[in-house]
Amino acid sequence: MKLNKVLAMSAVIACGLTLASCGGKEVHVGIGYTGDFAESYGAMQLDLTTAMVSFEADGTIVDARLDVVQIKVGANEAKDGLALLTADNKKDETGSVKSKLELGKDYAMKGSSAIGKEVDSQIEAFADWTVGKTIEEIKSSIIPGSGHGTAPHADLTSSCTITVDDFVSAIESAWANKSASTYKVGKEIKTGLAMKSGLAYNYGKPTKEISVDVAGTVVEDGKVVAAAVDAIVYPVAIAEDGTLSTDTSSKYIKNGKVVSKKTLGDEYAMRPASPVGKEWFEQAAIIEAAAIGKTATEIATLVKNEGDLVGATMTVDSYVAMLVKAAQYAEKDVIGPQE
Repeated sequence: MKLNKVLAMSAVIACGLTLASCGGKEVHVGIGYTGDFAESYGAMQLDLTTAMVSFEADGTIVDARLDVVQIKVGANEAKDGLALLTADNKKDETGSVKSKLELGKDYAMKGSSAIGKEVDSQIEAFADWTVGKTIEEIKSSIIPGSGHGTAPHADLTSSCTITVDDFVSAIESAWANKSASTYKVGKEIKTGLAMKSGLAYNYGKPTKEISVDVAGTVVEDGKVVAAAVDAIVYPVAIAEDGTLSTDTSSKYIKNGKVVSKKTLGDEYAMRPASPVGKEWFEQAAIIEAAAIGKTATEIATLVKNEGDLVGATMTVDSYVAMLVKAAQYAEKDVIGPQE
């Protein structure tokens, strides 16, 4: 998220002065998401759009970061689990499938773009444009039928002509999933969003699930002032002939839409198996709280079941790593490689 946009838009909304003059503001934060599992160029692909958003009490967006990961999968040879289509998924050094922001120029959309801009640039432009608006204001001002070469709003003619429907849905989801508590932020906040994407395993055995761990941070003066983590598991059914489809019988699918571990709440049903009697969302809150006031380097030193992470007995390594990356990404206007 570009800092100048936050200063220019959210400060005026707050009190007509600068945020410094207002003494900062209280915001809710939330991670939002929307997923679509469908055929794309001959293979089944999960398109998962995510959002880390800070909101004022009335729903006005203070800052936002948006991203998309596209994961192509097939059935493995035994058809008892999924396989990543290696040639179609560009991965980082940890094996995580790269998001569109992480891919940067390697996504290679610029040449076919109606405005000659890469996808990461267009995503960031739309995120900037949402600042200072409510969800209803965004929805009511988007041009019907926009996308695929048509700007969603007249202000975005030269900066964003990609389809933004899923971004709006992810922002709506972020509002629905907003934190119950508020965080105090000042005038120089920056937002980071990171994902770890791949296939889920059960004690080393293959499963029929695509897994995406998500973390978002709001950073000011190099330290995290708000944080959120979540996990999205997309369940896949494998037919005898290897055909893939959404497993609608899974607890992760509600009314045809994917729901995260945090959104499931008690229905995730970790509490009975937890040695400390805590559900997933309760343990996630411990991890989130542990990041507050820390730099990315300091977050990286957090150790499971010690210090700030006492009470979080689930595997925390992935979420800590994602918080580190989200804090690092918050400091960057550009994440992926550029020309």
